[in-house]
Amino acid sequence: MLTRSFRLLVVAVALVALALPAASLAALSAKSTDRGVVQSVDAGHIVLRALDGEVLTFSIVPRTVVRLNGAPAAIADVRPGFVARVVHDAGAHALVIAAFGAPVTTTDRGVVTSISRTAITLRVAGGGSLTFALDAGTRFKFHGTPSGRQPARPGAQVAVTHTAGGSATVVNVLKRAGA
Repeated sequence: MLTRSFRLLVVAVALVALALPAASLAALSAKSTDRGVVQSVDAGHIVLRALDGEVLTFSIVPRTVVRLNGAPAAIADVRPGFVARVVHDAGAHALVIAAFGAPVTTTDRGVVTSISRTAITLRVAGGGSLTFALDAGTRFKFHGTPSGRQPARPGAQVAVTHTAGGSATVVNVLKRAGA
């Protein structure tokens, strides 16, 4: 009888020992979502003011996914005043930041020195050079009319509209190479 009681006790303790770490891990991996207006943002943190007035701060980690208006973006593209939804873990580490607002863009003009599938480099006035990332969302134009990438080759004069994060949104060829 003692042996059977002892076995039941050992089994019960083992089950409890297995259940506690699983419950702790589940609590640590639990994800939450908060929404609000971006108050400040930098490479390491994003601060939101929730609708109830609470100020929430989240750490930006290497695995944080950033989207702006539904498209992939860099954290530098997110600005104060944008509305954002942050999916985070229990440690307030942002896993997904989905922001909505009008992105700030800049247009730089120059001559193409190199272009690849992923980047375009321009020689700008004053002799400097600028490199912009190209992705599936980059549109190419020739004199403002939609076109393919072909006119944007070394020697072509272009105007590149890009976000603060350096991703090109539009490459407009103003003058073909050699023309």
